[in-house]
Amino acid sequence: MAIEIRGMSKTADELLVLNDIDLTFQEKKIYGLLGQNDSGKTTLMRLIAHLRFPSEGYIEIDGIDIEDDQDVLKQVYFLTHDHIYPKRARLKHIVKWMGMFYPNFQTEECLLLLEKYHLNEKAIFSKLPLKKKTLFQSCLAFSNDVDYLLLDEPVFGLDAYHRHALYQDMLASYDRYPKTIILSTHGIDEIEELIERVVILEDGQVLINDEVKSLIKRAYSVKGPEKEVREFLQKKEILGQEYRRGIIKAYVQLEADDIIDDKHLEIKSLNLQELFIQLTRDVYGERGDK
Repeated sequence: MAIEIRGMSKTADELLVLNDIDLTFQEKKIYGLLGQNDSGKTTLMRLIAHLRFPSEGYIEIDGIDIEDDQDVLKQVYFLTHDHIYPKRARLKHIVKWMGMFYPNFQTEECLLLLEKYHLNEKAIFSKLPLKKKTLFQSCLAFSNDVDYLLLDEPVFGLDAYHRHALYQDMLASYDRYPKTIILSTHGIDEIEELIERVVILEDGQVLINDEVKSLIKRAYSVKGPEKEVREFLQKKEILGQEYRRGIIKAYVQLEADDIIDDKHLEIKSLNLQELFIQLTRDVYGERGDK
């Protein structure tokens, strides 16, 4: 069981949004889908959910082309911030509709989550403030026992307490019914411990597709006087550099044998967010302008 994407491109308004994507999202794994704004993350999710259609290529879910048999989409739930509910729809109506369309929607679990976050089921969704809209949409997603859960900024606009609480609800949902979760967010530091694999998009193409632990294991910063740092960096894979008053801080990929004990050098492991910044920093032309 998996989501298979092969040779997929998407053009919108004569702009190439996704370019020749080949990806496999394996069963019962939690993925981080990362990228700068306009990198194609949301478009990719909409294509998987069959809300958009590829210009080239195809998507298979559990070996079934979604163009040929759309019943397989009942095993996919997409948390989107698009306006998809009727203007006068109350929360209780939306919960009821979810139970009608998704056979494994856990209505009682959803009602408990609404109570937890003080959401009145009689409230009209369109009149809710942004915070409560986000909470409600995440409650729906985490009550749905589908095989594939697509989450586009599930904690958008929330404070730190509620972001943490919702991520715990996400893990509880996974424990109750193990599923493939594809999580897109700009809060990378908050999800590093939650995800198993990371897919990074840049300019509509796959830049990275790797296990988080494997990726982080090789990522370091090296800081020290210019002469010593430049000597150390010879024949190393450099991701980026910062220079200030004779001190260089370089971001590199190293193997275990490359780590040395040198009083002039400060070598530290990078976290996922720091690595992401270095991998995608040339999106603004920083390297190209030098």
